[in-house]
Amino acid sequence: MNSFNHWMVGLDLTNMDDLVLGYLDFLSGIDEPKHLTFIHVIEDEEISEELSELFPEIESSKSLESIIRGELQKKVDKHFEADGPDVNIIIREGSTTETLLSGLNELDPDLLVLGKKTGYEGEGVLARKITKYAHCSLLFIAENSQYKLENIHVPITFSKASARALKKTQKMSESVGAEFHVQHVYNYPAQFFPYIPSDKYSERMNDHLNKKFEKFKKKYDLTDIPNCVFTVNEDGKDADQIYDLTLRTRADLIMVGAKSKTSAAALLTDELADSLAEYHFGVPVLIYKEKEEHIGLLKSLLDKD
Repeated sequence: MNSFNHWMVGLDLTNMDDLVLGYLDFLSGIDEPKHLTFIHVIEDEEISEELSELFPEIESSKSLESIIRGELQKKVDKHFEADGPDVNIIIREGSTTETLLSGLNELDPDLLVLGKKTGYEGEGVLARKITKYAHCSLLFIAENSQYKLENIHVPITFSKASARALKKTQKMSESVGAEFHVQHVYNYPAQFFPYIPSDKYSERMNDHLNKKFEKFKKKYDLTDIPNCVFTVNEDGKDADQIYDLTLRTRADLIMVGAKSKTSAAALLTDELADSLAEYHFGVPVLIYKEKEEHIGLLKSLLDKD
């Protein structure tokens, strides 16, 4: 994953861990990270009745931590050899979102990796919150992700963040021999609602967007980029249109750039990256961020707490 030297990975002691670790094993074969930090968050300080029945030897929170650490170590050892990247396992207590963000601030990874369970209550909300506040890039691994990287899908907004995501994708595709395609989703002007514009208007819109795409490539020095697919969002969400093209092109990964957020007010903006984080695509979603531009806001927010 090129400059992603330190990966921080959330594990929750469910079957999802095996898929996450398997996918990371696959990715590390492409470009092995130097450091892997695995973090497990214990939501409640008190030991639950269910855990007590499952592990009767638990007598205190320290006993619980020791057992969890042992279980996680067994899972990690199945996928990463001793001569591989440096591995560290951290166990914390508290709210999942706050604990993960605190860990990001403390450990400063280049990439945060989380499993994403389809239909799991609250999963989309957690993903959106983490995406908004995290200063590093994020990789959400879906339950049915496959261990391959042959086709990458890059939704863009003609922004600086999109240009960076395209450059990152270009490097990745060259290193693994993958193809990638580009998509821009647009909305018809409000005056057309609820009417469907004519084919003539659609042609004009495509011409306009093609010219905009060429200016975008020139502005950010983007060369050897595939033609962009322009998709009108007639109804629903932008993510629905992206999902449709992901299926039709059989993409293995979605890469999207996240804009820098330099103030708390910017967090209220509904960005493409935020919406893609909570959508269930069935393939991994990589949200690319420039760390230095995002880290200031995370620190300021945590300092206020």
